[in-house]
Amino acid sequence: MIDERGQIAVDFLLGISLFLIALMFIVQFIPGLFLPSSANEGSLDHTAYRTATVLAEDPGWWGNTTTSNTDWEHNTANVKRIGLAADDDSSSKLTNSPNLISKNKTIAMMHIYKTNKTNFEQKMGLYDNVNGKFLYYGYNISLVDTSSNIPIVLDNTAITLGGEIPADRDVIKIVRIVLIETGRAAYFDAEELTTPYPALSNVTSLSVAGPKNENVTVVLSKFNVTGTNPKLESIELNGTALVPSADFNAYKRINGIYSPINLSNSLEHNDMLRLDLNSSLFSANQTYLLELTFNDIWFTMPGAPLEYTSREEPFYEPAYLNVMVWK
Repeated sequence: MIDERGQIAVDFLLGISLFLIALMFIVQFIPGLFLPSSANEGSLDHTAYRTATVLAEDPGWWGNTTTSNTDWEHNTANVKRIGLAADDDSSSKLTNSPNLISKNKTIAMMHIYKTNKTNFEQKMGLYDNVNGKFLYYGYNISLVDTSSNIPIVLDNTAITLGGEIPADRDVIKIVRIVLIETGRAAYFDAEELTTPYPALSNVTSLSVAGPKNENVTVVLSKFNVTGTNPKLESIELNGTALVPSADFNAYKRINGIYSPINLSNSLEHNDMLRLDLNSSLFSANQTYLLELTFNDIWFTMPGAPLEYTSREEPFYEPAYLNVMVWK
């Protein structure tokens, strides 16, 4: 007689059991790898990474019952998300310029931190939510100069916030390389600059409309070098000689970074010279004449001085965004 009862092989039963155990493990474990981390997970790695990413790549967001957009720096009372990325279109939640940090957003972030620290921590997700109770992380966030490792200063405020980094516990650190807007600058090719004299001259001038509440920054490049000792000799403002360090600072771009120089340093054709002039020199409501005298660098076009303000645009410098988090 034929036995028609179904039979299950032992090896098949063992195999399907192992498969189900593995499937249950995957269902419980895998979502934690891919779902956005939350404060409830208590992961310092995720929190530090998320904080650095939002600050560097997100323009932030504000909103109320009628409208919302990314210019939260002008609406800090209704901010929903703090992000520092510059945004060309405030009606979009995205930015076309990740890692390009807005000066105004950075200053607004510092204002929120100083006036309502708890609000800042909640907006950044720097806490654990345990049964409805917020347990806040320790943290230190800063934007520092890449050459000196000193915090960037904007509007007389050093961009660093949070507590002192502890030595007795684990600290998670994320570092992002960014470009931060530190002010405004006017860019000129030296070949296009005019001279007040009717013939070849080593003097050029710019007009600057005051008053100015930020430093006047001029960036020059493409010098017409003829001679063995090309350099900047002096700067005059309305006929008065300016004093290095006290009235202005000079920098030359070396390997992509502006490094301080003095008036004895040489300049070549492809060098970029940056001059930062103290804003207090331009405090009156008038037009100032800025005159630059060079040695072995020449200007060939006679004419009226070019105007500084019409060429102003945001000036960005490299910086490290440091985010450190601990429990």
